[in-house]
Amino acid sequence: MAETSTEHLKRVLKPIHLWAIAVGLVISGEYFGWNLGWAVSGTIGLLIATLVITLMYITFIFSYTELTASIPHAGGAFAYAYRAMGPFGGLIAGYATLVDFLVATPAVAVSLGSYLHFLYPAIPIAEAAMGFNVLFILLNMLGVKESATFSVFITILAVIELLLYLGIVSPHFKMVNYLTNPMPLLLVLCY
Repeated sequence: MAETSTEHLKRVLKPIHLWAIAVGLVISGEYFGWNLGWAVSGTIGLLIATLVITLMYITFIFSYTELTASIPHAGGAFAYAYRAMGPFGGLIAGYATLVDFLVATPAVAVSLGSYLHFLYPAIPIAEAAMGFNVLFILLNMLGVKESATFSVFITILAVIELLLYLGIVSPHFKMVNYLTNPMPLLLVLCY
């Protein structure tokens, strides 16, 4: 692998852009993924899962930050795996990253299409998903900085929404309701 110089890389993103990308990923996971766990795991089960995932995120962030500082390549996971495990490890990491990038955007588009269909049943999921996919492509064609700036805007809106939601819901929280069905799957497995 040829060594690349960091002086050829152009700094486009600022820390606020990186914050928005990371926080936006976690918030979108909350909206379109984690909430599906409530029915199966219950309130306590999801709390336990959230704590485990939080620990994993923290260790991932520190590991990735250390790798970024010690191996400053634009290749990301490919460069790190190549350095640690050789060409085959780099190949596997590169393909895993490629699959992640190829699947993530359509998955988010389908989630948004499903959500739009839920709000407006006349709008088909597939057509809405294709529309969102085209929107994402156009947004990325504008450039990295423009796409990241859009992420900042959307993430700040999402954080404000979550804070507003917590402000409205928190005064009505009752521990009895929270503990009503704490781990339904565990109860089913025990009986």
